[in-house]
Amino acid sequence: MTENSALSSPQAYAEAVTTAVAASAAYYGDGTTPLGDDEYDELLRAIATYEEAHPDELLAQSPTGKVAGGAVQGDVPHSVPMLSLDNVFDADGLAEWAAGLERRLGRPVAGWCVEPKLDGLAVAARYRGGRLVQVLTRGDGSAGEDITHAAAAVLGLPPVLTEPIDVELRGEVLLTTAQFEEANRIRLAHAATPFAHPRSGAAGTLRAKDRPYRIELTFFAYGAIGLDELGHTALLEKLAALGASTAAGTAAAPMWCATMEQVQERIDVIAGLRAELPFGIDGVVVKADAAEDQLRAGNGSRAPRWAVARKLSAEHKVTRLLAVEWNVGRTGIIAPRAVLEPVVIDGVTVTYATLHNPSDITRR
Repeated sequence: MTENSALSSPQAYAEAVTTAVAASAAYYGDGTTPLGDDEYDELLRAIATYEEAHPDELLAQSPTGKVAGGAVQGDVPHSVPMLSLDNVFDADGLAEWAAGLERRLGRPVAGWCVEPKLDGLAVAARYRGGRLVQVLTRGDGSAGEDITHAAAAVLGLPPVLTEPIDVELRGEVLLTTAQFEEANRIRLAHAATPFAHPRSGAAGTLRAKDRPYRIELTFFAYGAIGLDELGHTALLEKLAALGASTAAGTAAAPMWCATMEQVQERIDVIAGLRAELPFGIDGVVVKADAAEDQLRAGNGSRAPRWAVARKLSAEHKVTRLLAVEWNVGRTGIIAPRAVLEPVVIDGVTVTYATLHNPSDITRR
């Protein structure tokens, strides 16, 4: 966070919380957002910094410390909470996080696994006797929405596993680039509005019922409940053996690393592949690989302490300024925003940009 982007008053803090909650609700709802990824991350950091300095002014609706920013809910309880990930934004932040984890463990981490952070929707798939019985969205982390009706159209999510076991697979459902293009071809053929981008398309498709057409999606497994004795690399191998799709077959395949230097090298490789991948990513996930390290580190209320998302710099594009809207917030502060010619950045259609901080705009 920069000095110029700090929140300087209770009113500015309240407006920032309102903006962040609205953006999070849109992002986790239908995949749209009024903010770019970098803007949203910077806004959250500014909110967290203000709350640390003014704990007595903490608003109940603040998105900090909550799964999905507290913006979504569900009505089917999860067997084990589905948590989010904490973020770091550069190599120094990653090194600081890793050092903190090793201090918590009281020894070096036994090894790391580095994998792409897929830009889709997190789901939990429950199997009984090896047969798929229910699929849930992450929701608020404690409970999710039942989307079992959509499971048949999700490639890589097998209706029957190769072993008759009780297990819950966790992973990401998304539209690949090819599936996104085919989805919009199908929708246009049925006089439906094309999806704005893959994430909103995946969100809408998973929740839709009784459509007169079928849109295929793809599932990538990255976790499981019921196979807790396995380290992460071994777990991914087990998930593939059970018949689930993983990122192992992609150019950005998960990789075991012995040192943080190797971790950073793998992050750089995956970041370099970003534009060529057949699906969207918005970062790289670094995890302590050993099950013992994960158990000893434990989880926080929002995220596991043994994993972190190394966010990648957002893609930058040029677009046209169409207008400036002057909005008055609920606290009376005037908050101008730019109306932009829609532009797709990292799979998200951006139509607005905040203009409430002139000094930060000058810095940029």
